[in-house]
Amino acid sequence: MFTDMVGFTSLSQKNEALGLELLQEHRRLLRPLFPKHNGREIKTIGDSFLVEFASALEALRCAFDIQQLLNELDVNRPPEKRILLRVGIHLGDVVHSEKDVQGDAVNVASRIEPLASPGGITITEQVYHQIRNKFEFPFVSLGQQSLKNVHDPVEVYRVVLPWEMQLSNEPSLEKRRIAVMPFTNISPDPRDEYFADGMTEELISTLSRIGELRVISRTSVMHYKGTSKNLGEIAR
Repeated sequence: MFTDMVGFTSLSQKNEALGLELLQEHRRLLRPLFPKHNGREIKTIGDSFLVEFASALEALRCAFDIQQLLNELDVNRPPEKRILLRVGIHLGDVVHSEKDVQGDAVNVASRIEPLASPGGITITEQVYHQIRNKFEFPFVSLGQQSLKNVHDPVEVYRVVLPWEMQLSNEPSLEKRRIAVMPFTNISPDPRDEYFADGMTEELISTLSRIGELRVISRTSVMHYKGTSKNLGEIAR
């Protein structure tokens, strides 16, 4: 299981003290939940956790408890002090090396985590087949995803959390679900492409910190970079 704080880098650049405060608070909140589900913290990587479980179901239940705890905490907080996480879970063989774990399974888990919406959970097909009849909330396929440094596409699923289902039953709130389309480089210099991509990422990161908005992940919107599809087709 990989976890990652949404917008932490951007926040730290703007308000380093607040960023460090939220980082420490998020670690304090999450660490008691890992052993509760027989998870073992492998390491922290900046604002991320890598945690190993013996059971895919226990990993998912831990992820659910994390997101439920933070969702309840964030309700009464101003946007700048909310802690939003993305969580990705994959099932596969790993190699233990001293206190670390390595292997393709670790890489896949780290690659699907950014596919989760802020406050959401993504799992791979391998996890889905293990837990689909054992977990009480539904799943939605995000389709086959091409992941960096992973040879074959991976089927990824999104866990539909109960507070997300409540929102989906209120059509007026769907207007608060937005996607930032990839910026286009209109400079004559193609080397400025990184600047356009950086603007897209910065907007997604900043908007994700507004609790009233559901912001589509960068990985999803970048599929439409250079597309000929119109906005209606993309919205559907």
